[in-house]
Amino acid sequence: MNTIISANIEFIDNFAFQLLNTMEYIGKRISIKRTEEGLSIVILALADKLKNRLLLAWLVLWTLAGMIVFSQYFTITDPNTKIAVIVWMGFWFYFEFKITNAWLWRRSGKEVLKIRNNKLEYKRDVSGRGKIQSYSADFIKEIRLLEPKESFLESLNNSYWVIAGEKLAFDYYGKEIKLGLQLDDTDAKALLKVIKGGLK
Repeated sequence: MNTIISANIEFIDNFAFQLLNTMEYIGKRISIKRTEEGLSIVILALADKLKNRLLLAWLVLWTLAGMIVFSQYFTITDPNTKIAVIVWMGFWFYFEFKITNAWLWRRSGKEVLKIRNNKLEYKRDVSGRGKIQSYSADFIKEIRLLEPKESFLESLNNSYWVIAGEKLAFDYYGKEIKLGLQLDDTDAKALLKVIKGGLK
């Protein structure tokens, strides 16, 4: 009798453990794992194969353009032209950096959130790289959906070519912390509910 009871208890424990570790999904980009330690959420970067190819083509052409202009710099004798080239190279370098980051993000980026030990940890991960930001749950205030704004900047933030367009935010020591890049409204609302539940 004791053997049967022990077997039943072990079965229940195993079932509860597996249930606890079951993956959940919100839409196509968000996965959630609940463990005894806490809650883990992964938000994959919005990706489109055709747009990724266009972004890569843009990056290659932009890189070649910069190399060509830079190679001509040393043949220029006019001081004013040299200054103009230096200014253009500064402009080129800025967008080279932005386009490279955008392409890498679309290719292998993800947002990682972990809620455990009364803390929320957030990381923008690209191929395993990225800085972890840690926030004490006691000082996280007013986690919320960000209201969409009709403006040129908002349209730019929601475009495929930039890493922006967060849909969730919370206040932390008076600073607004944003996350949930380019989620649709339905997924953002569902994620907000999960995060609020994890922080209780």
